Amino acid sequence: MIRWFSTRSLRFKLVLASVLVEVLLLALLVANSHRLIDSSLREQALLRITELGPLLNAALAAPLAEHDLATLNEILHESRNREGLVYLVLLDARGQVVASSGWRVGTALPPLDDNLDEDRDSPDRFDTETPIILAGQRYGVLRYGVATGFLREARATLLQQNIAIAATEVALSVLLLSLLGLWLTRHLSHLATASRQVAEGKLDVSLPVYTRDEVGELTAAFNTMSAAVRRQITQLQQEQARLNHLLSAMNIGILFEDGRNRVMYFNPAFRRIWRIPDGLDLTGRTTQEVLSRSANVLARPDHFSKHILQVVGTREVSETFEIVLADGRVLTQLSYPVRDTDGRFIGRLWIYEDVTRERQTAEQLIYLAERDSLTGLYNRHRFQEELARLLAESERRKTRGALLFFDLDEFKYINDTFGHRAGDAMLIRVAGEVGALVRRNESLARLGGDEFAIVVPEADEGEVVQLAERVIRAISQIPFRFEQQNLRLTTSLGIAFYPEHGDNAEELVAHADAAMYQAKEAGKNAWRVYRPDRDGTREMLGRLSWQERIASALDKGWFRLHFQGVYRAADGTLSHLEALVRMVDETDPSRVIMPGHFIGYAEKSGKIRDIDRWVIAESVRLLARAPQLPLLAVNISGRSFDDPGLPHYIADTLAGHRVAPARLMVELTETSAVTDLHDAQRFIEALRHTGCSVCLDDFGTGFSSFAYLKHLRADVLKIDGLFIRDLPNDRDNQVFVKSIVDVARGMSKITIAEFVEDAETLEMLKRFGVDMVQGYHLDMPRDNHPAVTGQSG
Repeated sequence: MIRWFSTRSLRFKLVLASVLVEVLLLALLVANSHRLIDSSLREQALLRITELGPLLNAALAAPLAEHDLATLNEILHESRNREGLVYLVLLDARGQVVASSGWRVGTALPPLDDNLDEDRDSPDRFDTETPIILAGQRYGVLRYGVATGFLREARATLLQQNIAIAATEVALSVLLLSLLGLWLTRHLSHLATASRQVAEGKLDVSLPVYTRDEVGELTAAFNTMSAAVRRQITQLQQEQARLNHLLSAMNIGILFEDGRNRVMYFNPAFRRIWRIPDGLDLTGRTTQEVLSRSANVLARPDHFSKHILQVVGTREVSETFEIVLADGRVLTQLSYPVRDTDGRFIGRLWIYEDVTRERQTAEQLIYLAERDSLTGLYNRHRFQEELARLLAESERRKTRGALLFFDLDEFKYINDTFGHRAGDAMLIRVAGEVGALVRRNESLARLGGDEFAIVVPEADEGEVVQLAERVIRAISQIPFRFEQQNLRLTTSLGIAFYPEHGDNAEELVAHADAAMYQAKEAGKNAWRVYRPDRDGTREMLGRLSWQERIASALDKGWFRLHFQGVYRAADGTLSHLEALVRMVDETDPSRVIMPGHFIGYAEKSGKIRDIDRWVIAESVRLLARAPQLPLLAVNISGRSFDDPGLPHYIADTLAGHRVAPARLMVELTETSAVTDLHDAQRFIEALRHTGCSVCLDDFGTGFSSFAYLKHLRADVLKIDGLFIRDLPNDRDNQVFVKSIVDVARGMSKITIAEFVEDAETLEMLKRFGVDMVQGYHLDMPRDNHPAVTGQSG
């Protein structure tokens, strides 16, 4: 009953409550009226009975005293008919019946009634008596019965009338209360209807406010609430749309499951990574069932299942787990528990990523980190590792090791005469021929330019000599033809043994290098084992001569700066200049010596630091003289990384000439930076504090190409010219250059491509998105560059 009542409308409840109250009040009123009417009727009957006694006494006293029976009977009959008496029996003083009317003589008279209650023996009459007295003398008693049935009829009639009046009043009240309830609750009904519509998702509901009472305030509050809900839902829908688009655009697979391991959400990348058919609805299925529909085949299903059980059982963040597929692809899986605001576990988020390409890239980077990009041989960095391993193993096992150094005779002449492409082709061919001669436990490396080295562990002198002879013979037999000319290539090779010729890497390298020059003195196309007694050769004297010439040029001011423009690839406008150092030949001032002739000697002697400081000072002076020159780039040697005073020198020089640091760019070769990574990091950070920008030159030649970018905070990447020279015809170089540009753009770095020698290469670089270009196709290095003379003049 209570549940039924609670489901009724407010209007029904109001009317019902009002009717019940009114019925109760009317019932009390009818009962009270009935009581009052009954009391009044009894009083009237008693009054009538009281009045009948004297009247009957007056009528009967005289005839009874005279014993006039006829008159007595006549009076009794008339009184019975006229007064509505049921019966009359007149008794004399002796109790003998004298006369009667309506009562059979001989029948016992009923007992006298004390009151008019309905529980009398004869409820339809009242039995009483009155004495017959005349002149104070009692002559007899009159027994009679007064009819009282009219009292019951009167009561019933009046009760029916009261009930009819009450029913009419209740009906009118119900009608009036229903109308009143309808009027009072009509706005509440509208509110209820509107609330149901909002609950059903119809959010554009707004009700008019007709009154200023509580209902009106409630309606206004509902409108405010509805508008707020619409705004919140709109914002949530927009946020959900943004989130869905974000998750859909991600290449990372996202899967959310509830606490019962059933799928609640997944993004397209998840379906794509696991190769699940598009038509299959995944929502509501268990994760295990979803993955069972995958077209992927696991290489180790048991391993994967065991990991899943461990993750699900802990309800903690999982470690990254690698899933190896049968087709060679590699997926990573990571899991996060999802909890509500109260910390209760409500599900789990699974993140999947296909890292196959990244792994391949990483392997390629590792390959590039230790390989020469032109020949595919080990580079200088890997050579140093192999040499260190040779020394350690030889020391531990007490064995002998050997180091072979060789370069190509007259390679510089061929390179300068026929161009870099001819030189590169020659180096590649040499690497292939010599690589075929090296055994598996031996290491062949290209150290740079035309210099090569072979590390031989557990070396037998006879076998090492045979290897040297095979190398020299193989190189001399390589046929070369350029521009209708047949060329014969030869090599000079030096051998140094551990521990006879050196017990550390520096000594071993120096003596193998010296033995190579001893072979050149012997007429080239030869090999020599290091001999200390021949170390004071003409070549060593030549090296000492170069050191003296460099020192003399610093003292006498024979160094010069030439400038080459760096242009914006998009529109071909000049971005800045690069300062290139040259040395004037003291014996012939009209001849300029290129840096390739003296930089190597300067680095070995340590004079390169003085050259670096001269280049910086001269460049800053030029910037001060030419305030409109936007920016000038200068090259710094790797030997300057361990010079802690150089950044301060740069800052002081700029401040002394009042040149903004942003107008000076410092270029560092990546090979040097990788070799001395920690020193390079400190040096670059110090440079950045001066306000100068930093460029990583020759980018792409070593491991720093990608993996070390996060350690070396360079602003600009200058792509090594080795990848640019034959770019239109080399698919591998195109892929690598494009990758460099993409990575640089993602890290907000500027890219420069050097050695741009033709229009086809320039157009391809533009398509790749390279920011700036530099090379002979655009202009040649010169001391009187228009950007310098025009602004200085």
